Amino acid sequence: MVLEDLHLPFLSEKHFLIKSTLREFASRELKATDVIRRERDGDIGGTVEVFRKLAKLGYAGIRVPEDYGGMGEDIYSWIILMEELGYFDPNVAGMMLIHTGAASQCIVHFAPEDIKRRYLPSIASGERILAFAMTEESIPGSWSSHMVTSARLEGDKYIINGRKTFITNAGVADLFIVFARVDPREKGAKGIGMFIVEKNFPGFRFDGEIPGLGMKALSWGSITLEDCEVPKENLILEPPKAFSKAMDMFNTERIGNPSICNGIAQRAFDEALEFLMKRIDPRSGKSFIESYQGLQFKIAEMASLIRSSRLNVWHSAYLIQNGKPYVKEVQLTKLFANEMVRRICIDSMQLQGGYGYSAELFTEKLVRGGMFGGIGGGTLEILKLRYVSELMKEKGFKTS
Repeated sequence: MVLEDLHLPFLSEKHFLIKSTLREFASRELKATDVIRRERDGDIGGTVEVFRKLAKLGYAGIRVPEDYGGMGEDIYSWIILMEELGYFDPNVAGMMLIHTGAASQCIVHFAPEDIKRRYLPSIASGERILAFAMTEESIPGSWSSHMVTSARLEGDKYIINGRKTFITNAGVADLFIVFARVDPREKGAKGIGMFIVEKNFPGFRFDGEIPGLGMKALSWGSITLEDCEVPKENLILEPPKAFSKAMDMFNTERIGNPSICNGIAQRAFDEALEFLMKRIDPRSGKSFIESYQGLQFKIAEMASLIRSSRLNVWHSAYLIQNGKPYVKEVQLTKLFANEMVRRICIDSMQLQGGYGYSAELFTEKLVRGGMFGGIGGGTLEILKLRYVSELMKEKGFKTS
């Protein structure tokens, strides 16, 4: 996974320094044996411990402005962080994705100054962990504008009632970005507001972890808000623009997901290649990769897909960083990366035979962990629909 090989002219020495620092950290703190153990044991606490160590290096605040105690880095640095963590441990990558991505950026972009001063320094330091609570049990995630969680104003507080689910970091977060219907007269997106909710607010309850197929050392669960008392000033985006602004910002944050996919895919590729180089064919006395042309074809095909996906990510990032239209490109980037990572991980497992399938080794964890990105943050199917919708608008069609 050599970033220099892509020859990206907009990257500076600073970006390569961030990559080398992360690689040094990961080689020390994210050894394969430790990652395998945490995954096997569902050791969420171990993932949080790694997060704290990354926070001491400043990475919990990688995109928080320096005025609030963060690193103030650009989206290129963030992509490097996500891909590196995806390569070494998808659990840590998933935790950092939410904290440094959509959740913190909602506060950075939309919160008033006093709220930024109150929360961002502890977010940047990693003292407080963030989660993003939008999805509800009865409402498909892609139709969140129809949410039923409600918020009514009583004096100087909002009283929030509802249940949110499939929340990354739910069991370890201190702060939640919560969406709720503030205007009951509006049944769609225009009635929704965005709040910062602390886990110690009266009426807040964590309902427990949800067991998943992969990323078993990553907290993923549900919360209940039962007459939860939230200070009025913690409404950081009001209707009717809150939901649409959040979705515009969320389109930017989607680029983190395929960055992790690229890291996972590269690791799966490297695991397979190393296996084929070490495995000796008893008939020829040479390695498998030397002995079988079919395996060489497969490795070349895998490398081509990974490279294409990485270039997609960097192209989308360039558009975002330079204020150019990017929505369609990000949708296709996320779509391609998630289809790619599933294929690469399965191919890697197949190339390694029983060793690839074994839970004692690394690849099968990548297979399971690589599945989630095509569900969270916009399913592959909804991305296709929205891409075509944007395309039709460009061609002059009216879309609903």
